[in-house]
Amino acid sequence: MKPIMRTYQSEQDYWQIREFLREVSLLNDRHDYSWSLLRWDYWIWHVNMNIFHFDLCEAVHLWEAEGQIVAMLNPDSRGEAFFQFYPTYHTREMFSEMLDVAEAKLPEPNENGNKQLIVWVNAADDMVKGLFTERGYVRSKFLAEHMRRRFFTMPASSPCGMPDPVLPSGYSIRALGDESELSARSWLSWKAFHPDEPDEKYEGWQWYKNVQRVPLYNRDLDIVAVAPDGELAAFCTAW
Repeated sequence: MKPIMRTYQSEQDYWQIREFLREVSLLNDRHDYSWSLLRWDYWIWHVNMNIFHFDLCEAVHLWEAEGQIVAMLNPDSRGEAFFQFYPTYHTREMFSEMLDVAEAKLPEPNENGNKQLIVWVNAADDMVKGLFTERGYVRSKFLAEHMRRRFFTMPASSPCGMPDPVLPSGYSIRALGDESELSARSWLSWKAFHPDEPDEKYEGWQWYKNVQRVPLYNRDLDIVAVAPDGELAAFCTAW
């Protein structure tokens, strides 16, 4: 059955997309050939809600077969297209149709005023790379994304091993506290990710409440390092 395309419609689609991406990950033996469920959640609740503010009904396109999502086209930042799909629908015909929609809906003007679209593909996917080349795409000036993972059971002496942690004297590690700490947590994030920006551009900490709304968010995994003077010195958020 040929999949039928439609646009994102409601919150129900959000939950169905999460299930779709979970299934795709398992079918791909957990290789990141498509977005993970975690990346989708991060994009919805932080990247889009706090930064880009896409209208999901305009930006996210779904393909369904027999009422089930089998492929999805979505942006990350403006002028980008990512392709998510069941392995059984990894076909030239499917990608060609998805690319037609991406070219019609997702390009953004570049510095010369011309429309530009960045399309992402797995480095080993020769079929899709060939299709993009035929359609006139060239390798981007942007760096590649590197999808890597390691097993915690690997010894520290191995090339991918993790050395034993050494905590500097006077520092402590704990979970993030209640809302009273969000201001300090947000300021630390600003200084870490915007080191060259003037502090006048800092817009406060309310955005972090959206991060905490991610369904899999767990404050026990929102870790901070506390300096000897009691100030937050580092952070690591996982879910």
